[in-house]
Amino acid sequence: MPTPPHKSVQKTREKPKFMQWFYNLPIRRKQLLGLFTSELISVVGLVGVGTYLIITGGRQQLTEQVQSELAVTAIEYNIKIDQMGFGFRGQSDNAAIIRVAQNHAQGKTPNRRLQDQVTKILHNEIGARKIEYATLVGQDFQIIANANADRTGELFNPHNLVKEVFNNPRQIKTSELLPWEELAKENQPLAKNLTDYDYLLIRYTLTPVRDPQTQDVIGVLVSGDLVNGKSSIVERSVTTLNGGYSGIYLQRPSGEFTEVSAFEGEENVSSSPGTVDDRLLQAAVATPGKIVTGRYSIGEKTYTIAAQTLLNNENEPVAVLVRGTSEDALNALLTNSLSTQLVITLIALAADIGLAILLGFALIEPTRRLQKTAKKFASGDLQARAEVFAKDEVGKLTLTFNDMADSIVKNFHLEAQAEEHKRLNTQLNQEIAERKRAESALKESEAQLKEKNRILEQTLQELRSTQAQIIQSEKMSSLGQLVAGIAHEINNPVNFIHGNLNCMEEYGKDLLNLVALYQQHYPHPDGEIQTEAENMDLEFIQEDLPKMLDSMSLGTERIRQIVLSLRNFSRMDESEFKTVNIHDGIDSTLLILQHRLKDTSTAFGIKIIKDYGNLPLVECYAGQLNQVFMNILANAIDAIEEFNAQRTDQEIRESPGQITISTTLIPSQWVEIAIADNGVGMAENVQDRIFDPFFTTKPVGKGTGMGMPISYKIITEKHLGQLECVSLPGKGTEFIIQIPIKINYSHYHNSEIH
Repeated sequence: MPTPPHKSVQKTREKPKFMQWFYNLPIRRKQLLGLFTSELISVVGLVGVGTYLIITGGRQQLTEQVQSELAVTAIEYNIKIDQMGFGFRGQSDNAAIIRVAQNHAQGKTPNRRLQDQVTKILHNEIGARKIEYATLVGQDFQIIANANADRTGELFNPHNLVKEVFNNPRQIKTSELLPWEELAKENQPLAKNLTDYDYLLIRYTLTPVRDPQTQDVIGVLVSGDLVNGKSSIVERSVTTLNGGYSGIYLQRPSGEFTEVSAFEGEENVSSSPGTVDDRLLQAAVATPGKIVTGRYSIGEKTYTIAAQTLLNNENEPVAVLVRGTSEDALNALLTNSLSTQLVITLIALAADIGLAILLGFALIEPTRRLQKTAKKFASGDLQARAEVFAKDEVGKLTLTFNDMADSIVKNFHLEAQAEEHKRLNTQLNQEIAERKRAESALKESEAQLKEKNRILEQTLQELRSTQAQIIQSEKMSSLGQLVAGIAHEINNPVNFIHGNLNCMEEYGKDLLNLVALYQQHYPHPDGEIQTEAENMDLEFIQEDLPKMLDSMSLGTERIRQIVLSLRNFSRMDESEFKTVNIHDGIDSTLLILQHRLKDTSTAFGIKIIKDYGNLPLVECYAGQLNQVFMNILANAIDAIEEFNAQRTDQEIRESPGQITISTTLIPSQWVEIAIADNGVGMAENVQDRIFDPFFTTKPVGKGTGMGMPISYKIITEKHLGQLECVSLPGKGTEFIIQIPIKINYSHYHNSEIH
């Protein structure tokens, strides 16, 4: 009987302890450790990248949001100035005020009764508008009448503003610093905390009073509203924007900042506001008129804050308007995201461990049995053969082992040579199997990483798009509510005045006729009656009263038309489907943008050409359609202003900016609205991306890139219509909207419109 093969002694090269420990591990543990390590590295990479993208994207969104909210806060601040300007523009046409200013300009002795009437008018104005100043100043800068203390004859020319109105007749609206000594002259009750300020922030309006005959400026109406201590100025913006921080900080002549009004709250619940870091205020003052942003702590909360200076009439900063948005929502989003990723990671690791155990059992058990058979064969049992479990690499290895055993039995005398060949063959097969497994695991890991990256990128894109659409929708909703509220508040008193003007006109005519009959039948009245008629200037009253009533009637009718347009535009906050007049929506939108279309001292006006067809009423979402008109018309105005900035004044006069709006009824019961401008136009590569989310050619802070994508979605998805853009560089741009008169969602087909 042949002797069994002898055991050979293998020499191993010394390795580092860790590598030696790893090499000594069983194959199953090596496989489990390798899979676990690769999965952990990929998951940690995904979590890190995802967290970074969420944080940077969220903070960018917060920055854009707080800039938009700062614009809303600025509107809230300027509403009071506009209201004062509107009210005192009307009072500048008051017959009594004009008469007193004429008498003062002509050096006549003031009529005491007329003087008291003007003082009462001014006093009523400060009471109704809740302001501190209402003063009539003459051409010699002396006070003619004052609402509070009697300061008649005092010189009054704050910040040289009265002089500027006389030199350049126009209404001035500005914010200025007011020394406490000047306010004390008014001798009116003020809040106790105002005495702590040596300078106060005041909003002025100065309105010229003109002679009706010569149109010369004969006086100036000065109105002033203190900002210090009036938290309602910023509280309204906090309430409108559902929380956050709003504040106004005055810059004293020494350069120090003083908080004059601030409010902080969440869900309309106020709290004691903290103070904004002076570094942000100094940065805003260093760049007048521009918005600066940053992240600062106010109290116990961290805010993304935007600040912008308030400029006086000399374009010098006098105060800083601040708006802050809390980062609590971003932190909550990050926490939820990390929690979700942690759960997914744990599930993935558990699945990998289970898979590794299963694979280990499938691979190691046949190997273990092969190893047991090999030991039996090595111990001298030359009849021992291994069982073949499968046709994989291990199965092939088993067959090879059995062949080897057969060869040993047949060629025992070549034992040493055959043993060496088998050992090398076994080693080679193991390396091949390990390499294949490693390559397979690597490919699978790369595929999983790419898929997870794709899903994360898609989710982030959808999140950004949804958040931008929500912000845009909330801004337009707030604008609609604000316009509707203003229209409602103005409508009731104007209707009351307008309704009573006819009766007042009839009563006035009756009284004037009675006085005329009395003068006809009693041409020589008693001396006391004659004196009183001369004092009240009866002839002037008989001549001016009908004119004044006609002027009041025209004014109230104009206000009613404006209110009607504002209420029509405010439908943009409505979501229900209704039948409306398309032309009313376009006209209401033009009214809102009227301030950008008029000639100003710094910019040329834009001409609107309307070519309206005979359109029937259209079933649509009126508010959302108004939003589309607003986006397209605002972009058209921006394009014309950009084009004008590249041209000389002479070129603009020869070819002024204009926007053409045409409406047409086209076959198949559709309407077409075309809005064309002669602005700067767009290149072809810009047109191809005009409806892509977040694509914009405007500077940072001026556009979000969501106006046109939202408009496209409203037209194509909400109204089943079409929105096209045609543009040539230097020739202008035309947007063509086509929507059906009546929408039938169940039978609608995307047929081509001719």
